[in-house]
Amino acid sequence: MAKRVLITGATSGIGREAAKQMLAQGASLILTARDASKGRSVAEALAKETGTEPPEVVECDTSSPRSIRAAADLVRKKHDKLDVLVNNAGIQRLTRCVTSDGLEEVFATNVLGYFLLTQELLPLLEAAAPSRIVVVASTYAGELDLDDLEFKRRRWNNTKSYKQTKQANRMWSWALARRLEGSGVTVNAMSPGLVDTGLYRDMKGFQRVMMTVLSRLFGRSVAKGADTIVWLALSKDASGETNKLWTDRKERPCEFRNERDEERLWKACDELIASAS
Repeated sequence: MAKRVLITGATSGIGREAAKQMLAQGASLILTARDASKGRSVAEALAKETGTEPPEVVECDTSSPRSIRAAADLVRKKHDKLDVLVNNAGIQRLTRCVTSDGLEEVFATNVLGYFLLTQELLPLLEAAAPSRIVVVASTYAGELDLDDLEFKRRRWNNTKSYKQTKQANRMWSWALARRLEGSGVTVNAMSPGLVDTGLYRDMKGFQRVMMTVLSRLFGRSVAKGADTIVWLALSKDASGETNKLWTDRKERPCEFRNERDEERLWKACDELIASAS
């Protein structure tokens, strides 16, 4: 039977490529898209490229708790099981932006979106166990300030704001893996490497030039960046693996393992979501 996979951020970049590769391997996909019409266009294009039926599309703004809950409710009404959840959606912003719920947009999308969507879909994952959660993180990670997650105190810096969310992705993954131990639901984080996916489009001046040069000199293809996502989601070789960080299908150490800080982050995410509800 085809594995049912829900992937966020699949309308462009690494997420779109991962969706394409998983469709080609026979997976049954659910794509979330902030713009439903764009999501449907991408689904149709992916179907033509892979010779498959178009994936299901669910409208979801992963920066909005309200939108996430509505999307998850639609998925739960239509499906009773989910084999794989790929948390992939991510953004950068040149300036600090606040959502209509009062949340800083980069942290809301890159961290709280993963946190809440996973909670909302966990019953479906548990029903399908053994099942998998794949978290798209990055080696470009660090400078997380647990006392200033939304840059209310610090001066805004678009690279630092992104970088701290990628550290948070990993720390949240380890906290989640502890909670799911023995449930049959595995949790793994991965880094796709340096891939020019348009994530840096909000950069200007020297930063943008530097990232363009680095991507061309040392970057990798989108297909290569997506490979480990697909491997963790579908491969028998990844079965049973959990609580690990992966690059190029190989486990690598994570410098951000600290249970006390992971639990502080978990609590802070809970509180931020509650404040926006």
